Amino acid sequence: MDGARPACKRLCRAVVCVCATLLAVLLGVPGSANAQTPRTVVTFTLDDGSVSQISGARILSKYGMRGTFYVVSGSIGARSYLSLDDLRALAAAGHEIGGHTVNHPDIIAVSPDEARREICQDRANLVHWGFRPTSFAYPFGSFNREAEQAAQDCGYNSSRVTGSIRTGHGCSNCAPAESVPPLNPQMVRGTGMIDPEWTLEDLQQVVLRAEASGGGWVPLVLHQTCDFCGPLSISPVVLDQFASWLAQRQANGTVVRTVDQVIGGGFRALVSPPAPAPRDGLVNASLEEPGPRGWVQSSWGQNNPQWTMVGDAHSGRWAQRLDITEYTSGDAKLMQQLDMGEAAPAAHANNTYDLSAWYKSTAPTQLAVYRRDETGVWRYWITSPWFGASADWASAKWTTPSAPEGTTGLSFGLTLAGRGSLTTDDYGLHEHVIPKGEAFCARLPWISLLRWLC
Repeated sequence: MDGARPACKRLCRAVVCVCATLLAVLLGVPGSANAQTPRTVVTFTLDDGSVSQISGARILSKYGMRGTFYVVSGSIGARSYLSLDDLRALAAAGHEIGGHTVNHPDIIAVSPDEARREICQDRANLVHWGFRPTSFAYPFGSFNREAEQAAQDCGYNSSRVTGSIRTGHGCSNCAPAESVPPLNPQMVRGTGMIDPEWTLEDLQQVVLRAEASGGGWVPLVLHQTCDFCGPLSISPVVLDQFASWLAQRQANGTVVRTVDQVIGGGFRALVSPPAPAPRDGLVNASLEEPGPRGWVQSSWGQNNPQWTMVGDAHSGRWAQRLDITEYTSGDAKLMQQLDMGEAAPAAHANNTYDLSAWYKSTAPTQLAVYRRDETGVWRYWITSPWFGASADWASAKWTTPSAPEGTTGLSFGLTLAGRGSLTTDDYGLHEHVIPKGEAFCARLPWISLLRWLC
């Protein structure tokens, strides 16, 4: 037995050597000469799902790098955003697809249940599309303990924040890097949001500072990849130069990894979000509560909407006035918050809805109606006939057709589609529940014998 021990020791040393070599390869360390070099991990995180990120992904792939794309599932396929095919192409190229909520709300400004609906449904949407999301990023970088718990409860292994790593553009008292593993995986520290003011040197200094401090994890927070196309854009030229420089840092023990590669933990089962609490009527229907709470000021096209809380109310103390002085296209309107149920009223397929609002206007107006589907995504549905301008308070009333299949919520508002002024107050909604048999008949073609029999 004693004669076998030297051979056993040699075998053990060989196994250890092989394991160490494999570990070095997996971690991106080129060889034993760098075994004492501090190791730094850089992660490219790209938020929101802007279509310009395709350019960023190509640059990363050019240098054999992969990023983590935190996408807003409710925006996928919308104008200026990635399509579902784009997402699948990113995943096929090795990039990670992570969650960023359905509608991109400020998570700390909504209730814990609403946060769970946004986060859990967003993750369910991504899974339904064929992805395996394990990483999440808080919209606007805003978080609190309730948000952390919601992200964890919805099945995410990590959640990234912003503005928590020292850079030349802020957070001078912050640490130069996140630890590996992070102390709190539901509060992974990231840089501030990179914008056009960031230079190649700024990006390099973030990495060099982390290397000099002993290494760690540097999640970079990017949004758009284009030349001055938005307030949070980075030039493709700068990104290409940085990625080229970063590819040469492996000799210093610096590697590029996705969030999932750093965190690990595997895929967790989906969790159903809590249903919205039932309620009668609209939230803050008379617009008396500041904000006004439960409402959103919406516009599209080229115009300059200006909103004012005024004392010229139909009832109560306050109303909301909309003024447009410059107009080229589109419209503006006040409508119920486009959320997952905290403010937006619930709706159901096949039912019809009586909509109403009181108004004063110097121009014609009409009711624009949006609907939420089963994935939490909001889409334009329909508009009412026009209501004439009125110097005195007038009532706008209209009944919708049957709501399409998959409808789970409604939002509506009176529009101003030109120069003028519109004051609104006292909104109302009443649901007409259509029996299932009648709903089935209503969907049949007019010439159908079955519909005649109904």
